[in-house]
Amino acid sequence: MAVFPEMIGKYPIESLVAKGGMGAVFKALHPTLKRHVIIKKLTMRGSATLTERFKREARILMDFKNDHIVRVFDHFKEGSSHYIVLEYVDGMSLDQLIKRQRSLSSELALVIFLDACRALQYAHGMGVIHRDIKPGNILISRKGEVKLADFGIAASEEEDDPGLTKEGMTLGTPSYMPPEQIENSKNVDRRADIYAMGIMLYEMVTGKKPYPGNFAPETVVLIQKGRYRPAGKVNPRVLPFVDKLIKKLIKPDPRKRFQSMDAVIKRLEKFLSRYSAESIRSVLADLVAGKCQDEPRYRPAPRKRFLLAAVLILLAGLGAGAWYGWTEGLAYRYLMPDRWGELRLVVRVPKSQAEAQDIFLRARLFHNDGKEIPEVEGVRIVLTSAETESADPFHTFVSNRLFLAPGPYRVKLTADQDLYWESFLLTPYSKAAPGQDGVVTLQFRLEDRLPRPLTVLTAARDALSGAELGTATFSIYHRGTWKPLTDLEAGDLTSGAVWKFRAEAPGYAPETFSLRIANAQERLRLEARLVPLAGRSE
Repeated sequence: MAVFPEMIGKYPIESLVAKGGMGAVFKALHPTLKRHVIIKKLTMRGSATLTERFKREARILMDFKNDHIVRVFDHFKEGSSHYIVLEYVDGMSLDQLIKRQRSLSSELALVIFLDACRALQYAHGMGVIHRDIKPGNILISRKGEVKLADFGIAASEEEDDPGLTKEGMTLGTPSYMPPEQIENSKNVDRRADIYAMGIMLYEMVTGKKPYPGNFAPETVVLIQKGRYRPAGKVNPRVLPFVDKLIKKLIKPDPRKRFQSMDAVIKRLEKFLSRYSAESIRSVLADLVAGKCQDEPRYRPAPRKRFLLAAVLILLAGLGAGAWYGWTEGLAYRYLMPDRWGELRLVVRVPKSQAEAQDIFLRARLFHNDGKEIPEVEGVRIVLTSAETESADPFHTFVSNRLFLAPGPYRVKLTADQDLYWESFLLTPYSKAAPGQDGVVTLQFRLEDRLPRPLTVLTAARDALSGAELGTATFSIYHRGTWKPLTDLEAGDLTSGAVWKFRAEAPGYAPETFSLRIANAQERLRLEARLVPLAGRSE
């Protein structure tokens, strides 16, 4: 059980949310507002730079009053520790939502993105550059509220901040940094945030980042030249509007990007005006609250759709029971059994291959016409992890219910490194055998992969300056003892196991990594950002 103080200042502490080498996060109760708050504690000592950044985040946020930015209620020092009291957002981060859903529909992503843009528009108007935009810093409440958080490395136009950002220093998260920020974090402006927003939008609709998350020379070249795979090619369901928006947002040359959030917001509002934002936000709230797992199809607002109007009138007459029957497929099954059938996909993946949330799955459906094999329009297949017994060696993923016209189809399933291409005939409900439900279920079972030799690539940098540490060494816990990583012989290190690594350098706090390597994984890139010890000269 985690140990935490009963009180911090005037705030009763309810739980320890997280703890790391540089700080801790507590959930507490505000004594006068009678609402939950988050208290961030800086436990890292001996670093004036980190302390000043922590205090400056509080000063910046204390002046902010915006519905899309996490509020700060208080900041204080108690003993030798500094604290910030923040608004508690009951929900999850955008990063967690993307990992759970694998990717978001263009419409849902744009609604979230618009709120984040409004937060940045406000911050930029206050003269503040965030410099660390990423899904982990976007919080979403169970009511569907979107809030920007963590201004820890923000830059203010009103503060000189000598020493906080040195010439040539790199601050931020590599995957989301534009070329100019990689080169020098001191000389960035609001266009760096605009670039990072484009990277985040790409990740929202594809589940992937356009560039690797490191500072390898080949990665930097790709970023500088703007070479990435368009989102629409990674996920064909990405709307062309989103692809074009991303392209403009992440131009390598800041002069060719959007120059302010105003222009971005104007385009978003115009595009989303065709949809019911309230309905999309309701879906977002249900996803965060765990009330649903799949997104529905979002349709633009109707214009002259007389048939739809007639259906709505009919549904209104029949009442809520009829609406339930329609959404649950009862209308297809009992009113039109000759014209409709139902498809469901079940995918079984060995647990030894990876954790469920780390397995990449994507399924697409095609008409098997024997000629062009066109993709079926308007069908979104979402594979969701289902609960399995602990003794079951397989993860199970089940698709949403797919109601289709009977006929020949093909399904293409991408499962990590495996590709399945299967043809099948979908029969109507009316052709179901006695005692059968008429659902056509396609089952895919991935074969377990044998462990393979593992290559480990290492790098170590100063956590404050980003400078490479040439004196750093890496060791591995192997057969009951720590030994230099370089001492292992070929074949000693394989996938399909849990390995512990330790990074060390004179004058720095060591860092230990423990992770499970799936059978199919052959290469591990391990980069440690080591924190200087107290009293170490810069």
